[in-house]
Amino acid sequence: MTDHQTIVFETMDPLFKHMLSSYLLRTTLVLGLPDLIGDEPADVTELARTAGLDPDLTARLFRALQGLGFFHQTGPDTYAHNDLSRLLRTNTGDASAEVVSGFLKPEWMWPLWEKFTDAVRTGISPFSSVHGKDFYSFLGEAPAVAENFNRAMTLSMAPISPLVAQALDLGAGDHLVDVGGGQGAQLRAVLEHHPGARGTLFDLDVALTDADPELRTGVLAERCEIVAGDARESVPAADAYLMRMVMHNWDDDTCVQILSRCAEAGNEGARVFVVEALRSDDYAFVPLMDLQMFMLVGGKERDEDEFAALFERAGLRYVGTRETPSAFHVIEARR
Repeated sequence: MTDHQTIVFETMDPLFKHMLSSYLLRTTLVLGLPDLIGDEPADVTELARTAGLDPDLTARLFRALQGLGFFHQTGPDTYAHNDLSRLLRTNTGDASAEVVSGFLKPEWMWPLWEKFTDAVRTGISPFSSVHGKDFYSFLGEAPAVAENFNRAMTLSMAPISPLVAQALDLGAGDHLVDVGGGQGAQLRAVLEHHPGARGTLFDLDVALTDADPELRTGVLAERCEIVAGDARESVPAADAYLMRMVMHNWDDDTCVQILSRCAEAGNEGARVFVVEALRSDDYAFVPLMDLQMFMLVGGKERDEDEFAALFERAGLRYVGTRETPSAFHVIEARR
């Protein structure tokens, strides 16, 4: 092979990987191949026969997947899991695997990305045109999807919850409303770290169906109330409001609408804590999450100046931004 040919193939190799990886992963997940391999190496030909697949093409698929970094070949026709392929399994309880299962595997997700070209042309999120309703209405009519989504969110953010709780400036007796708090893992961490504080878990009905038992009937229930509602319309009165990974779900006007409800309902001097990754940070996942949020709900990631502008439009005073030992920041405003 000539030096020129070598350069061409070295250039094409990463390009092919990027071009084909999503298609190959989709097929792998839809066929359930990661769950067919246990703790020991599996013979791919036997695996294919058991699953009713073409043995030759299944073996060729696994060779390609290994080239992408998934699975480890242990013999001529046998493969075992590696750290990356283990994330493709379902119902393992592993946070990263649950995120993959919640965001990458679902059949309802792939048609969205098939419309991405049109979205770049129009600037319009394709979710409603693909599924006939907005994302939250979709979750409300698909309990299994909502359960998987909520579980993925809870598990993925589990390591972040105590870091956020430690970063919040709350006094004894302060009442905090966790706006869009989902299953309540973050509010639980806040109440555990601030024993003098009271909390309200506030979210849509569909998000509260599986709220943390400790907030319902446990010891923390004495300091917690669970309230269903739409933050675009109203929020309970409180001394502080927390919105963790809520603002990136919405366009600017809707963010201002939610923040305005907090400004209107908040007690004198009420604080608003927004927890988000900042677009200006050097994390590879942030620009990817930026597009993912647009595809789902028309949202986006923002930088510090953009949040300050949202606060100002909502009648709040921007105070500052605090880092946590993670990719997420606590961005604070006051009434």
